[in-house]
Amino acid sequence: MRKILLTTFLAFVLSLSYVHSQEAPLESDSVKSVTLLEVTVKAQPYKKYNLDNISSSLRIQGELLKAPQNIQIINASVLKDQLSLNLTESVTRNVSGTFREELHNGVSPDIYTRGGYISAQRNGVDLRPLLKGPIGDDVAIIESVEFIKGPSGFMNSIGDPAGSYNIITKKPTGTNRKTFRMIQGSFGLIRAEADLDGAVDEDGKLLYRFNIMGMNKKSFLQFDNNDRILIAPSLKYIIDNKTSLSVDYIYQRLNYMFLSEAQISPNGFGSLPGDFSISDPSLRPYRANDHNIFVNFQRKFNENWAFTTQVSNINSQSEGTIFWVYGKNETDPDILDRYYVYDGMKYNIFSTQAFTQGKFSTGQVKHAFLAGVDFNHKRNKTQDTWNTATTIYPLSMSNPIYSNVINNNGIGGDFDSENGIDAPENLTDSRLYYTSAYVMDEISLLRDKLKITAGLRMTQSDADFNQYGEETDASDWVLTPRLGANFLLTESFSVYGLYDNTFIPQAGIAYDKTALKPLRGVSYEAGLKKDWYNKALSTTLSFYHITRSNNIVKDPVNNDFYQSGENESKGIEFDIRGRIARGLNVIINYAYTDSKITKDDKNPAMVGMATPNRIKHIQNTWVNYELPFKALNSFSLSLGYQYMAGRAERFTSIDPQELKDFFRMDGGIAFTKKKFSVNLMVNNILDTHQYSTGWKKNDMYYWVQLPPINYRCSVTLNL
Repeated sequence: MRKILLTTFLAFVLSLSYVHSQEAPLESDSVKSVTLLEVTVKAQPYKKYNLDNISSSLRIQGELLKAPQNIQIINASVLKDQLSLNLTESVTRNVSGTFREELHNGVSPDIYTRGGYISAQRNGVDLRPLLKGPIGDDVAIIESVEFIKGPSGFMNSIGDPAGSYNIITKKPTGTNRKTFRMIQGSFGLIRAEADLDGAVDEDGKLLYRFNIMGMNKKSFLQFDNNDRILIAPSLKYIIDNKTSLSVDYIYQRLNYMFLSEAQISPNGFGSLPGDFSISDPSLRPYRANDHNIFVNFQRKFNENWAFTTQVSNINSQSEGTIFWVYGKNETDPDILDRYYVYDGMKYNIFSTQAFTQGKFSTGQVKHAFLAGVDFNHKRNKTQDTWNTATTIYPLSMSNPIYSNVINNNGIGGDFDSENGIDAPENLTDSRLYYTSAYVMDEISLLRDKLKITAGLRMTQSDADFNQYGEETDASDWVLTPRLGANFLLTESFSVYGLYDNTFIPQAGIAYDKTALKPLRGVSYEAGLKKDWYNKALSTTLSFYHITRSNNIVKDPVNNDFYQSGENESKGIEFDIRGRIARGLNVIINYAYTDSKITKDDKNPAMVGMATPNRIKHIQNTWVNYELPFKALNSFSLSLGYQYMAGRAERFTSIDPQELKDFFRMDGGIAFTKKKFSVNLMVNNILDTHQYSTGWKKNDMYYWVQLPPINYRCSVTLNL
């Protein structure tokens, strides 16, 4: 039935587009001589889903078609059409094979692709923390999101060979404009945004951009709520036509009840009512604060050479309490034995980057040169009682009775006296810093049809780790080479290949009290890229093979960390993005992922098992169509779905549990007239009972419940 609905809809919009594209017949065959006055014709500004150029923060310049790697860019208009609120809300549906482990609510995006956990970057800065984080970026500050499939050694040395994503935040444009948006929706959602852009002085040398957002919403789960505030001023000073200095500040504050919208039961995945909560109204809410400062200086020496340096500092802190269940109540399986857990985290990331880019020729050979130095220092302090909480707060699943069971006086109240969160044995302090120098050259041959890229990065890293008084330290020097090639078969069709390396230094301790070793990875990738209709539409087909060694695994039984020998990921990805007809934009992608453990020295029985969170088949479709009829040309329709099959658990085990396939359909209608627009979106139209991340441990099933059918409606005013 679902396939029939989707096929019918696509056939309908395609037929409308075809009819609209035909020329109207002449009313008369007679020819008359008419003198016309001079007129100005303005075409309707159709939205652009497909971006063909890479941002400057990605360092490698030029068109996506000519890059020897699969890079997918999501721009702000897509997120606006889908009415996403932040990076943790189905943004990954727009990129093949990419999904989120939906466990840490708003604190951490936790995005996976190609069988691995990929790193977060913001404006080219490495934000990969040592635990959870960073806070999921709000759409109010997002200009675009660049998903880099595979290693991004041209940006930094730290990252899984599966890839990374880079948030491009909104910057001053110099155009005086103001945008205001209100959103109202299910579960008490109310949200207000303002985006102010312009110039401070008449000469246009000092530019500003100011974004502010406030939001309050409850949840489909009982006793949950979420408040969020964002303030993001940005200034850019144009010193002269070759030199600029910009300063960005981003502040985000979250206040919410649940660290995780998880449900727990001994009776199987999805066995509880959709709104069931293991929480209690008396719990202390989670609070998170995030401060980000970016300073960027750019200098163009001439048409061919430029220099960029950037300094950034990120301070983030979150803390709160949660009920959790560790095992089955053997006396009465209807009772959940809840423990009251405190969870607090504070981390800082300081980064400096400097790089130069240039173009030159040696005879008939053209070069695009990149060289630079990165320094990154990370520190993470965590304080929790996951392993020390002792008091049980029983809750019946069939007849839950909630009450104010906790004397919630904050950290200094009864909670301390019971669990001792200030004791040194509950504190983990980890540090990691690295210094990296790199050089990369892109050589153009055969009249620029063939581009060969060769790069080398040298990284020195140090890590110190103190877990409950047990200390380890590690130091490494690593060389990571990169070699890629891209050949233009035609001006709009290319074939590419890539060989790349990566490593991730670790700050941590293994089960045997030794320091964790760096994760190493080797990636091979090949693919085809094609631009259509004067770059309005793009398609990418890629094939990859990744080998990872020294993988860190959390034992699902005793929570200890250990490093397995090796795992392997291979797969196929296909992306279509852009406009296929006038007013008709689509995003269609599919990925097949085969990711499994190939060697495990500690648990040989794990060999052959799927890696954590692997999803074998992911297929997403999103269609947005601006109606062509004269009476309805201000309306547009949207319809999309997400499908996942072959889902693996959050933890690998020798007794894997089956997770049901995932299918969700969303749709909406929008009205736009000059400076005013309204967008109504209904999510989970079929009102299916869905869950995402799941795992089994100690005879208990854990899963993250997803919302039932719900709606959002936005009203936007552009001045």
